[in-house]
Amino acid sequence: MPHIGPVPINWYGLTFALAFIVGTWLVWRWSENFLELRSNLETLMLWIAAGTVIGPRLYYVAQNDTMQYLTHPWQILAVWQGGLAYFGGLFGALAAAFIYIHRQHISFWKVADVFAPAIAIGSAIGRISCGLDGMDYGTPTKLPWGFVYTNPNSYAPVDGIARHPDQFYELLGDLLIAWMLVKLRGRLPDGVLFLLYLLMFGVLRFVVFFVRGNVPAVGFGLKNAQWTALALLAAALPALVWRLRTAHLGGNKVADGIIAANVRGPAA
Repeated sequence: MPHIGPVPINWYGLTFALAFIVGTWLVWRWSENFLELRSNLETLMLWIAAGTVIGPRLYYVAQNDTMQYLTHPWQILAVWQGGLAYFGGLFGALAAAFIYIHRQHISFWKVADVFAPAIAIGSAIGRISCGLDGMDYGTPTKLPWGFVYTNPNSYAPVDGIARHPDQFYELLGDLLIAWMLVKLRGRLPDGVLFLLYLLMFGVLRFVVFFVRGNVPAVGFGLKNAQWTALALLAAALPALVWRLRTAHLGGNKVADGIIAANVRGPAA
């Protein structure tokens, strides 16, 4: 593994940094007319960066021998021991962003809509390192595009067995989601674009994890991430209906006001 001084350099760290930089640049570009966001973006990204480290670790602790961590709480801080799952990062970043945005009295939904396509693109970038390093490797397959890992430093088993490149399935899914969100930007009520991202990503993760090979099923043949995806869908779908209904009712009030003004005629 190459080093810069004492600091090890790996694909995961490089793509994480690249995803963060690209995501920030996209949000800056897309917030040209959203000056409240632009003026707070630098600090907001610091909050999000903290959330993407704290959230995954807590998500990991909740899923792995929680009593051990409760009796040895200092081990919760040991992020170098693993536990950087994407769902944890997503939830941690959302919590951190919500707290900061609320404190600045900015619309969370408007900010979330700007971020939505950037989150999907950043996620796609992060999947590159997973594929190259053999992290989150897939189940065995006989399909012609199966990956056979041969590097002894790979996280995947070096056993000559072809496996689903599930990391790249998710990468392609993320890019497709990002493309659809970019096409819909500015055409939907506040919050709807972001909630669509959550719904589409939840479906993508639920499907991809059927061929994720490095995690066991925990109940009814489903894995932890699939149960998390179902919980995300269960929360995002009613929220989407609520946002659409709120926008519809608000639109009706505006239309009623216009009609009433026309009926009354111009003021004397």
